[in-house]
Amino acid sequence: MYNKRVNRFTIATAILFCSIVTQAENTGEFDLNFQVKTNHLWHGFIVTPGVMTGGTLSYLSADEKSQTGVWGGASFNGEFQEFTYFTKYKFNDKWFVEIVNHGNHSSVDNVDIFNYSKDPSKTGNFTDIGLGYTFAGEMPISLYYSVIVQGIDTYTDEESGNDKQAYTNYLEVRIPTWKGKDNAVLDVFIAGAFSPMDDENFYDDKANIVNVGFTYNKSLRISEYNLPVFATAMWNPALKKGALEVGFSFF
Repeated sequence: MYNKRVNRFTIATAILFCSIVTQAENTGEFDLNFQVKTNHLWHGFIVTPGVMTGGTLSYLSADEKSQTGVWGGASFNGEFQEFTYFTKYKFNDKWFVEIVNHGNHSSVDNVDIFNYSKDPSKTGNFTDIGLGYTFAGEMPISLYYSVIVQGIDTYTDEESGNDKQAYTNYLEVRIPTWKGKDNAVLDVFIAGAFSPMDDENFYDDKANIVNVGFTYNKSLRISEYNLPVFATAMWNPALKKGALEVGFSFF
C-alpha cells in the first residue's frame, strides 16, 4: 500500500511537470539561478560545512503567482549532494503556500531517490508544506510556518517501539532592521520547532529554539554588472552550533 502511494505521488509530479512544459511557451517562462557559497545553512542546520554550488531551474507562470522547479546542490569535496523539488503559489504580495520535497541523500549508499521510507539509512527524502505571510508597513515582518508531512521525520513510540511520523512544526519570524547603499538590507530572524506527537522532532529531542541570526544582502557593482552577494550568521541554541555562510549569485 505504501509503494502504491509513492507511485501515485511520482505519477502526479510527472503529470504536473509535463503540463508545465506543454504550456510554458505561451503562458510563462523558465528561470535559472546559480550560486556559490562557503557552506550551506538551512533552518538552523549546517547541512554541509564545505564550499558548494547550488542551482535552481524553475517555471514561473505568466501572472508570476505559480512557480515550480528543482534545486540541486553539491559541495566541492563531493560529500554533499542534494536534489530537491518544489512548487509554490503566491496568493498576493503577502501570502504564499509551498510544497517542498527535500532530497539530501549524501550519507546514503546506493540511494533510491523515490524511496519515502522513514529509515534515514535508505533515503534522505522528506516533504514539508509551508505557509508564508508578510505584514505590510515600513517594517514588513515575515512569518513562515511549515509542517513535515512524510519521510525521515520520526519519533520512537514508547509502547510499540516503532518509529512513527512526528509531523514536526517549524515557525520562523524574520524582521528587516537596516537598509543601506547598493540595495543593502539586514534581516534578523528567530525560529523554533516542535512535534505535536512527541517531544522528539526533526530538529531536536524536544521543542526548542533552533535557528537565530541575521542575513545581509547587497548588490555589488562590477563594471556594468550587478553581482548579488549575501551572508548569513546563524546560531542554533538547541544543537549548540553556529556558522557564517557567505555567497554570491551569478544569475
